[in-house]
Amino acid sequence: MTTSQTYWYNLSTQSVVRDDERPSEDCLGPFATAAEAEDSPAVLIEYAKSWLESEESEPYRQMAAELDDDIDRA
Repeated sequence: MTTSQTYWYNLSTQSVVRDDERPSEDCLGPFATAAEAEDSPAVLIEYAKSWLESEESEPYRQMAAELDDDIDRA
């Protein structure tokens, strides 16, 4: 019987770990391969950039700008 191994990217140590080594927090995953886990921070950044450039993020960008204005006035 073969069990499938999953991998995680540990944000604290910036390393790939197997499922049985994974801490309970600070991890991205699960991924089917170690290579996918290794690439996950770069993929996440690209997704975040795309989202920030989308119309979908406009309410949040506006809210952040208002918070910045409040801080500047304080």
